[in-house]
Amino acid sequence: MALDYQPIYILASGMLLQERKLDVSANNLANMDTPSFKRDLLLASALYVEPTGNFVYPVIDSVFTDLSQGPLRQTDNPLDLAIEGEGFFGVLTPEGVRFTRKGKFSLDREGYLVTEEGYRVLDRDMNPILVGGSAEVDPKGNVYVEGDLIATLGVWELEDPQKAGFDLFTGNPVPARDFRIRQGFLEMSNVNGILEMVRIIETSRAHEVYSRLVQAIDEVQEKVNTIAR
Repeated sequence: MALDYQPIYILASGMLLQERKLDVSANNLANMDTPSFKRDLLLASALYVEPTGNFVYPVIDSVFTDLSQGPLRQTDNPLDLAIEGEGFFGVLTPEGVRFTRKGKFSLDREGYLVTEEGYRVLDRDMNPILVGGSAEVDPKGNVYVEGDLIATLGVWELEDPQKAGFDLFTGNPVPARDFRIRQGFLEMSNVNGILEMVRIIETSRAHEVYSRLVQAIDEVQEKVNTIAR
């Protein structure tokens, strides 16, 4: 790596970082109206190049998911369930048990409580919930059919939660305590559309500045090389 071109490589790294930030913000904005969607944030750090330490590269560390609760919207659909507070619903997928905040449920042909994708919702013993009729759910997650208690929803806190798809998570589940089930409500996205638009504008401008600087340095270097020849 030619020493004279170090600034270009550093600026190019900055451009890549801005492009990744733009992808994350655009995805957040696209899901602003998606129930229970959790916004992502890009974590970056500075890499100091040895031996002099005079060159600093911006690098992407990871994508962090903000799990803070979104606003609740009343739907009056008795199978729409929202968790007010901490916790996730457990669902059974082809890949095993996964967890979600998206409580847009329905009944399958056999009468089991399922997600929009057809994954069966699990009780606190990790068993599918057979409803089979009109259900009432109290704030603790107890499910009643015609006045009889048939199951208690599993609501779990996750240790080290990680996204495992669009609105699913993995993690080590422990029973949640600080929550309240709201029947007839859906949790909406925690994305703030105005803030995401501001981030997109700022990121686009930063990328443009990096691009212009790369072009300017490249032109200067080309003139230096011409003179040297």
